[in-house]
Amino acid sequence: MTTVLIDGVEYVPKAEVLPITDERLQKCLESLTEIQYFHEQKHKHRAWAWDALRALSPELAQLAADNPSAAFDRVHGAES
Repeated sequence: MTTVLIDGVEYVPKAEVLPITDERLQKCLESLTEIQYFHEQKHKHRAWAWDALRALSPELAQLAADNPSAAFDRVHGAES
């Protein structure tokens, strides 16, 4: 493994991934990490994004399918 020194201090990358106990969040994160892992599968990314949206909020996913503008406004806040 390569050693990286920054101003004479050894840099050690660390990442803590907490256990995921929420099933909806787990399914969403699975879909999102599929997009990153299979980066060459661009034709599948939109479907995986839909899977993530459905995992987090099936109602919002249905609204987005029926009326994308209304779903966008719901999440981003409608302009006054």
